[in-house]
Amino acid sequence: MLLHVDDLASLIDRVMRDRDWTLSTLARRSGLSVSTLHSWKSGDRATGNRGPNPDKLRQLADGAGLTVAEVFEAAGRHVPAAVEDEEERRFLHLFRTLDGEDRRVIEATMAAMSGRQKSTS
Repeated sequence: MLLHVDDLASLIDRVMRDRDWTLSTLARRSGLSVSTLHSWKSGDRATGNRGPNPDKLRQLADGAGLTVAEVFEAAGRHVPAAVEDEEERRFLHLFRTLDGEDRRVIEATMAAMSGRQKSTS
């Protein structure tokens, strides 16, 4: 069940309160630094207008026992769709068949698409 959370700071506060954890405990369990969590908790994400790094958000979800969707929503990021193993395998197989220039084109296209999704979410 996806719980609506106003923002990432509220989510972190809720996790700490509900589990009776300190920021250090959450950092240790998620593999994130205390300073990263503190900046998110204080609202100073230090990441410009892009928001927190998706890999770090996934770490927070794993460490706090939350869904990726819940954490991404709280961070104001586009919630990524799940990728099936077979789908990922097919994509990587096709990507590996491309030359370097075509790979750069695909990467640029994907980056543009990802940016478009962030701006519409």
